[in-house]
Amino acid sequence: MRSLLCTLVTLSLFIPHATAQAAVLIGLHIDDLDQANGQPRPSYRTFLITFRDGRAQLVADLPDLIVPRKDGFWRVGTLHKGPTGKYQAQEFVYATPARSVPHAVGEYHPPNPDWSCSETDQATEFVNTDLLSVSYFTEPACSLEVEYQHGTYKLDPLGKELDITSVLGTSAWDAEKKADAQAKSDHAFSDLSNCEGVSRVDSWNWGIERSSRLPRSEAKAWGLVSDYTSPHVCGDGGTYEIKFPIPESLTGPTYRANDLVLLLKSKVAKDNYILPGEALLTPAGDFLVAFGYSPPVKIFAIKQQGIEPKPVLSASTNLEANVVMVQWARLLRREARCHPRRAGNV
Repeated sequence: MRSLLCTLVTLSLFIPHATAQAAVLIGLHIDDLDQANGQPRPSYRTFLITFRDGRAQLVADLPDLIVPRKDGFWRVGTLHKGPTGKYQAQEFVYATPARSVPHAVGEYHPPNPDWSCSETDQATEFVNTDLLSVSYFTEPACSLEVEYQHGTYKLDPLGKELDITSVLGTSAWDAEKKADAQAKSDHAFSDLSNCEGVSRVDSWNWGIERSSRLPRSEAKAWGLVSDYTSPHVCGDGGTYEIKFPIPESLTGPTYRANDLVLLLKSKVAKDNYILPGEALLTPAGDFLVAFGYSPPVKIFAIKQQGIEPKPVLSASTNLEANVVMVQWARLLRREARCHPRRAGNV
């Protein structure tokens, strides 16, 4: 672990003023659908990209999510419990200081020998320096009933689930209730008022996801979501958007937003399928970071005439990936020295 941490540069989390000496930690959830052979591959990776002297450089490609916090770097990832065969292992999230041994939070549900699927699975959808959001997939007893749910937790302690009002206030809870009622009203399969077993709106069932994950407005990067379930004969339910603004204190600042809007109207942006909710500018405005699925990250230089036609850097995982974390920092020096006894420097 020490050698892994030594690949990180020394960072200062907050950038009060635009600077050409910047870095960004981009966390990815890897979409690995082939888990038939042995233990599943790591589900998360972190790209460390620096912007210095007019150059963009991929400094490190690290396993798990490497989260910068006030007490040093933390690791967020998943551990798989249970048999390693296809559909048998169950995934559980952990969050721990980078030098600590990870312990996943969650209870393993042994499958019935006659089942061919996992009963419980969860995936991280959003991480910042204080909390994480996860989505759950449950198929009890491998029935046709498929249920989705979200949860948001404090990183420390990880087991503490958060009510939406404790983070965003009562107006967010009101918005969730309205969105839940609308989603059930718009249900495509049947009138849910005639169905038994439809879930009630729950202030603990909420999360943050990339806006591209659901068919919603492209003008924002992150959105609030929740879920409802119903019997299979009524269509299972689904995930819906909560129309409530997420404060930048949670998702992080958007630098040079007005410049970004103009740049994304250009032909280069359209030719490269760069969408408003899937792009951002560096604090100095000299590079554009575009998110996708394959490759998940592309960097374009910004010149006086606009976005350069070809990316100067593409960071790929060879698998489709979804962005779950973006943390900007000031680059203090090119390489870090290892201080094993000082939590603030890694």
